[in-house]
Amino acid sequence: MPELSLVIITKNEEKHIGECIRSALNIVDDIVVLDEFSTDRTKEIILKNGGRYFSENFRGFGKQKQLAVSLAKHDWVLCLDADERVSEELEQSILEWKKNPRSEIFGYSFNRLSYYCGKAIKTCGWYPVNRIRLFHRLHGNWNDMDVHEIVEMQTGKKEGFLQGDMLHYTMKTVEEHIEKVKKYARIKSDSLKDKNTFYLLFKSIFNPISVFIKMFFFKKGFMDGWHGFTLSRVSALSEVWIYKYALQKKAGIN
Repeated sequence: MPELSLVIITKNEEKHIGECIRSALNIVDDIVVLDEFSTDRTKEIILKNGGRYFSENFRGFGKQKQLAVSLAKHDWVLCLDADERVSEELEQSILEWKKNPRSEIFGYSFNRLSYYCGKAIKTCGWYPVNRIRLFHRLHGNWNDMDVHEIVEMQTGKKEGFLQGDMLHYTMKTVEEHIEKVKKYARIKSDSLKDKNTFYLLFKSIFNPISVFIKMFFFKKGFMDGWHGFTLSRVSALSEVWIYKYALQKKAGIN
């Protein structure tokens, strides 16, 4: 039976981290959390729930998660964000995998169901979102992307799929959503600041329109009413901020 480490990165996640860890207690044999020097009760809650606590300066999401994976006791790792949970169905799927592992498969994906302002969202391209989050770290790992990082398996390594959703309790308010996308926009803009000004201006106009139309109309965000409209609108605004920040950095404005 393979032993499994739960791997999480955090910063000021006292509202989420306890429930995240507890949702996986029945399926993991080790809990490791790499924290970015939280100033709230994050560390206390991690230790209270049996986690091993480490702290490190943030180096971008991909590289931060790579470091966290390296701290795990076991080669098989389950990676969650602090605002994610293992559903009962997914828990059963992972327990079944542990009892009957397939030697030819080195990474498993499952669907993520996200809640936005309290509502489960199945439009806007948000569901089903398939992600590899359970994998053997000698045969796959997080890529180096600063944002929107993903797990990449080595060439030729087979992947499997597990039934059951990973529950993602994302932004509870629109204000929280705006704050989060601005943070991500600043990080992403670092890789664009060397682009020419015309490119950045064009993208700042075209991308927001494209994102809104795609999410609200083609991916049926309208079926989720206010939630779908707001999600599409703020996602479009995030594109404005990405290129705005890139233009500011290009001009030497922080």
